[in-house]
Amino acid sequence: MLLGVLLAISLVHSCGYALTVTPWQAPDEPGHFEHARILAESWRILRPQVPQRWLEQEIMASLYANRYWDYVPHPKPADMPRSLAELGTFAGRSRPYDRPSLSYVPYAAILYLVRHQDVDLQLRVARLLSAFYLPLTVWLTWAAARLLFPLDLGPALVASSFTALLPQHAYILGSVNDGNLAELFAALFFYLVALLARRGASFFRVAALGLSCLLALLCKTTALSLLPAAGAALLLSALAGRVRSLGGWLWVFVGTCLAGMLVFAGARFGPRAFHVRVALQAWQALLRPESYTAERVVHYWTWVSLTYESFWARFGWMAMPMPSAFYRATIGAGAAAFLGLILRLFRPGPLAGRGWLCLLVYATGILASCLIVWGSFVVYYSPYGSWSQGRYLFPSLLPTAVLIGYGSWASSSGRFGRYLIVLWVVAALAMAAYAFSACAATFK
Repeated sequence: MLLGVLLAISLVHSCGYALTVTPWQAPDEPGHFEHARILAESWRILRPQVPQRWLEQEIMASLYANRYWDYVPHPKPADMPRSLAELGTFAGRSRPYDRPSLSYVPYAAILYLVRHQDVDLQLRVARLLSAFYLPLTVWLTWAAARLLFPLDLGPALVASSFTALLPQHAYILGSVNDGNLAELFAALFFYLVALLARRGASFFRVAALGLSCLLALLCKTTALSLLPAAGAALLLSALAGRVRSLGGWLWVFVGTCLAGMLVFAGARFGPRAFHVRVALQAWQALLRPESYTAERVVHYWTWVSLTYESFWARFGWMAMPMPSAFYRATIGAGAAAFLGLILRLFRPGPLAGRGWLCLLVYATGILASCLIVWGSFVVYYSPYGSWSQGRYLFPSLLPTAVLIGYGSWASSSGRFGRYLIVLWVVAALAMAAYAFSACAATFK
């Protein structure tokens, strides 16, 4: 019953953004739509797409019709250019047609069915498909929390409410974006980690863990944060084996080897052709003295602030923040959850079995996600602008939500704990309603 309500709320939340936000007013949405629409015609899934002039003309006409320049800091061309590249704006520069990704395949499948309709309708249909990823993510969050806390509904309720009602997450999932499917596969990965911790390792569970990591990495490189978590999870599969026969251990070993190969394949053949050399070049910036001049450090704070704000709610092309009081409230709630986690070290909650090992894997994933954003985006790209976005942290949203649920001390076993459930859920509802109303007012 409670899960059904949360799933319904999450679907309404993401569909609300999909239908309310003006077309093309989401990060890189014109380029993502263009890639998916071309794929619906060519089905060149593993190869770069070739831009189509007719589609560029349709998208540009829609940009003009939907007052695109009212929301972006670029001058509007008096006459419509011949191609998107000539627009001189985000829509012309952020075009991933040369970056194959599994994320575009579901969009292409649904767009193929409506390919003869108006381009605005096609965009709405693709957005609604993406919106259905949110209830799936909420279900995985609930399932993971129930595996870890089988005797208490409190953490699951708080964690699932956070996932369902986080404004920026619903907004991004209500748009066409190559990170949405990656986040769903990442959530599946972390659910399988909880399954391993609760029920022990088996060939199929460990292999599924590697497969989910592979699929996430083939969608978007922000899923690289799963690599350290995958290593920790494979170690967990050995510690939480619960296999009593030699044959069983051999199958788990084979599954672990297969999972390792799948993870390596995902890192090697990701949509940006990720290589270790490329990562090392980005991270070398951390060791350079010029990366820590006073001017650069001030710029880092700008990046970190923008990343934090756009994790919670910052609409449009990250150009429409919420009032500062909104972010101060989220800082207070986050501090309370973090303090709750610290207190759990001294008074552990109702964790099942080897749940603490799972939480360590979750913490590894969250830390890796933050470090990748810091090293690969903040330090490396900071001389070139301030466009870091909180959605890069969404692959670790499920473990973040579960840790918030655990640190909330919300519990169904006592009156005080039930009060905390109500407090956290009502706060999440209020945050979502306030942010959505502000977004709707902006794009009216």
